[in-house]
Amino acid sequence: MGDICSHKATTIRFHFISSLHLLDCVSYNGLMPTVSFLKKRAAFEVQEGANLMESLLSSGHPVASSCHGDGVCAKCKITVVSGAKNLSAENPTEEFLREKHNLPANVRISCQVQIKGDIVVDATYW
Repeated sequence: MGDICSHKATTIRFHFISSLHLLDCVSYNGLMPTVSFLKKRAAFEVQEGANLMESLLSSGHPVASSCHGDGVCAKCKITVVSGAKNLSAENPTEEFLREKHNLPANVRISCQVQIKGDIVVDATYW
């Protein structure tokens, strides 16, 4: 798929999202990671290594939380639709919260996650 996505030094970003298909075609030519959404919300770019919860909040997207990002409540859980490999590995706090709240593998605790590349996310409250 990489050959279809890039042409010489040009980078093409294509996200097709529907209930049946998700095509995430990205070439990284020094571009900042993009956070995109399953639902109709404007995508935005972040610095590599940025915290997911902080990035969502600073871009005007609500994130549920009663602990204000301290890794206690797990209300900031976000479903990762695509690009899970572009997020930091789970830390011990996130592993504990996943087990305690019986969360599926595609759900991440946004206050505990750093963004390393393009992702597509969703939340029940958006």
